[in-house]
Amino acid sequence: MTIVIMKFGGSCLVNKKAFNKILKITKIYENAKKVFVVSAFHGITDLLLKMAQNLEFSKEVDKNMALIEKKHIDIIENIFEEDSLHYIKAKDWVDNKLSELEEAFSDIREFGLEPYYQDYVLSFGEILSTYILNEYLQSKGLDSEFIPSNKIIITNDEFNNAYPLYELTNKRIKNLVIPLLENPKKDTIICITGFIGRNKIGYITTLGRGGTDYTATIVARSLYDMGKDKDIKIILWKDVDGLLAINPKYVPEATLIKNINYIEAKQIANFGAKVLHPKCLEAIEKKKIPLEIRNFDKPLEKNNFTRISDRTDKEQIKGISAVELATIITVISGSMVDVPGVLAKIFKIMAKNKISVSFVAQSSAEVSTSFLIKEEDSEKGINALKSILSEFYELSWKKVAVINITGQKVLENKTKAQIFTALDKKKIIVKALSQSFEELNLSIIIDKENLIEAINIIHDELIGYEPGS
Repeated sequence: MTIVIMKFGGSCLVNKKAFNKILKITKIYENAKKVFVVSAFHGITDLLLKMAQNLEFSKEVDKNMALIEKKHIDIIENIFEEDSLHYIKAKDWVDNKLSELEEAFSDIREFGLEPYYQDYVLSFGEILSTYILNEYLQSKGLDSEFIPSNKIIITNDEFNNAYPLYELTNKRIKNLVIPLLENPKKDTIICITGFIGRNKIGYITTLGRGGTDYTATIVARSLYDMGKDKDIKIILWKDVDGLLAINPKYVPEATLIKNINYIEAKQIANFGAKVLHPKCLEAIEKKKIPLEIRNFDKPLEKNNFTRISDRTDKEQIKGISAVELATIITVISGSMVDVPGVLAKIFKIMAKNKISVSFVAQSSAEVSTSFLIKEEDSEKGINALKSILSEFYELSWKKVAVINITGQKVLENKTKAQIFTALDKKKIIVKALSQSFEELNLSIIIDKENLIEAINIIHDELIGYEPGS
């Protein structure tokens, strides 16, 4: 039987109508085994972090604590019959967990906001929301089991951005999840908290940005590794139809990408697609577990959604994205060509200042090296380089924009020719370009003032006039 792991984000948990929609989706997939991975209610994680970081402002903390309580109690009163068993259990759960949160704040006031405490505080959002959804499903006569993901996902010690230890996680999944799914006498829905795990000594960790999506893919991979059923897929329910080929703010009639492979999807995610984080695909790519991104408001949609698998359309450009605020820095020296370690010196000082470097381009003779940093880091990066580079080096920099074009089609010379010919007609000059060997992404740097026009030119040339578009 197919196993479907569904992720429900905060936008899927806003009111009775949304919870009823989850019930409708449950019935649509009644012939599949189901695992629900759940985010915190909308805005709760941000509130928790804000409180943990500002405990000295007690009035503000009390206000936000009351807001968190009200948001959860309002949902409970909205979706359950008053004084029913599930209503009472859900309310008691919120009361108990908020008491535990208060105790955590007392510890933070005493010992400081250590990374462990931050992750512990942030975990309360998912622990509250997932339990409430589990009780809701039970109140509708469904067999449902609540499992906090720190019971099953074991991670390293990288608090705030933890990585799963699959060998240990697999054992937990085998012991705690698979028996429920493979029980022939029951159709149990498993409700798992997204975003959180635990390290080997028991401290709660969080998985960072995209953590609930990541939880869904981690669980899918472990079920594939340890279970009998290999027919597994993931559905991320979002407030959009799927991945778009371009941000609608640049091109309003942006095309939906229906089929895309893992490599292309990771490229698009790396270059700014907020709908998906690239680390989510790391967990499932080698197992070839398909992932769908679907619109929560269109659960019966048959065609208009994104499916990520090992299948793709090689003739389609999969994405055009932009970095609007960037600075390109160029280091030039004709007299230091044969001196080893120059690049290491440059990037070491960038790392020391916690500045992320991308788009590295170098002349074959190593006379000049250009690289990109965020505009917000430009002053810090330039000053750091000035402090280590001698008089033999010339340093220059400029604020620029970057356009990233993704898809197997960019491997073809004729595609690159199309791009540059189209830009040349409008006299838009490409300042620099980067494409790794067999890389499915071409990045070009242009002047900031030409960004919108250049994106529309490239879109019309590569996507806008494609057959069937």
